[in-house]
Amino acid sequence: MITLTAKVQAAEGKEQELEAVLRELVKATATEEGSVEYRLHKVVDTPGAFRFVEKFKDQAAFDFHSNSDHFKAAVEKIGTLTTGEGELEMLELIDSIPE
Repeated sequence: MITLTAKVQAAEGKEQELEAVLRELVKATATEEGSVEYRLHKVVDTPGAFRFVEKFKDQAAFDFHSNSDHFKAAVEKIGTLTTGEGELEMLELIDSIPE
């Protein structure tokens, strides 16, 4: 399982436009085989900050997502709506409670 978080910060005045692009990315990613979880969150105490929690079946599924046309198109749009570059963090599960 590949698990990661992705962080993006909207440029001032671009929050709603960025959110719309990110929501479309969620819809498109939901159709990908091997996409296990793809959750978009707003950061409560930081206006314009968004976080994804993503899970993919394996490296091949993550690579497919990263190279998909919808992901590349979203990244291009996101780049015009954010401050700086996004941040990805790969995670390794060491313990949990069942969902």
